[in-house]
Amino acid sequence: MPLNADYILSREFAPVESVVTDRDVMFYALSIGLGRDPMDPWDLRYVFEKDLKVFPTMPIVIGHPGNWMTDPETGITRTMVVHGAQRLTMLRDLPIGATVITTNRVTRIWDKGDKGAVMDLVRETIDKATGALIARSESSVFCRADGGFGGPQGESHVFEPVPDRAADRSVEMPTDPNMALIYRLNNDRNPLHAEPAFAANAGFSRPILHGLATYGVAAVAVAKTFPERAITSFEARFSKPVLPGETIAVDLWDEDGAVAFRARVGDKVVLDRGRAILS
Repeated sequence: MPLNADYILSREFAPVESVVTDRDVMFYALSIGLGRDPMDPWDLRYVFEKDLKVFPTMPIVIGHPGNWMTDPETGITRTMVVHGAQRLTMLRDLPIGATVITTNRVTRIWDKGDKGAVMDLVRETIDKATGALIARSESSVFCRADGGFGGPQGESHVFEPVPDRAADRSVEMPTDPNMALIYRLNNDRNPLHAEPAFAANAGFSRPILHGLATYGVAAVAVAKTFPERAITSFEARFSKPVLPGETIAVDLWDEDGAVAFRARVGDKVVLDRGRAILS
């Protein structure tokens, strides 16, 4: 059946209540490559409970709405779904040990014809005790087989290209062969990242790394390059998949209070039009 945009846009998601534990914080940091050098004091503060810090991109794994795209009424071809883009704004740190409430909603669906469909989703996490907004996440999900349903053809956000000059610096970030198996325990158990047969049916040679894992690795590269500053906003478009075990090179441009970035595996660009706002 074709993608059922009206059904998806009218869907209501129950708020997700959760308590972020120190274990959750350390696990997320480990899942995006922090702690590879257990003697690095900068990494250690994210993976050891003494004076523990929350890595700023962690809100993207809080309050996941579940595997709702498997509902046949949506008309989504689940094997052909990949992450298209991600924007995250962090207003304050996730509170360790406190209860947070996360809401999810699909805001728009764009019809790209033969190229597929793009769904925009918004996730907001608040502190239950104070009502303060902690983070706002805006995701674009690319449903590669579900275009042509008669919807609008625009886009919600224009991602700025990286500067047309050589990068100011480039940081190499290795990934481990089992990284996808670890990262999927952050509440994203899409078999595309674990089951070889499922990945083959989707057109990949092997299970691929989550786009949000690549996104997290790029954020680590930015944070380690500018250790005296804090990431408050982070966005990028996903252009090609990464295979677990590949080394990601993150090219960085220092742009007056912002950092433009692009991530590559060799000559293959895997994240593009990236921008981090630092305070």
